[in-house]
Amino acid sequence: MAKKPKRGRSGRKYARTANNWKAARDEAFQRAGDTCEITGDDLVVVKHGEDCTDGQCDAFDEGYCVKQWRRAVDHLIPERWVRRFCKGCNPHVRENLYCVSSSLHAKKTAIEYLLFRGDKIGYLRELNRLGWSVEYYQAAVGAILDSEQLPAVAANGKGGKDRGKGEGS
Repeated sequence: MAKKPKRGRSGRKYARTANNWKAARDEAFQRAGDTCEITGDDLVVVKHGEDCTDGQCDAFDEGYCVKQWRRAVDHLIPERWVRRFCKGCNPHVRENLYCVSSSLHAKKTAIEYLLFRGDKIGYLRELNRLGWSVEYYQAAVGAILDSEQLPAVAANGKGGKDRGKGEGS
């Protein structure tokens, strides 16, 4: 029985270093600012220190009060779905990434099984219930398909190898 290939520390089948994941994630964080892109909820929780009076936090630099982020960048169409069914496409396109609260991320991750089961209508219904619009989904699909890396066409213009035919034959 063949051994499964060893996976990295994160347990992911595909490394997230590919296709500029970190740059795309940081762009989504910057685009969202301090609010969830879907629900508009605050993504920052401030933990006040002992010397903080009435929640007036002027002492972030001294370390008395600390901002804690409650956010995640989520793929509207799951990365593993894109890698499995849209070979050569980039799952990290801007239209497929949204900065959301961690609770919304968990709820959306819980409904992804619908897409893998082939229930696109059920997946879209649940996305809509969570606050995503169908237009977001359509834009993500279009951007993912536009990102496809097509194989280079060979010199003979047929896209394949020259099958040993000599010149002039």
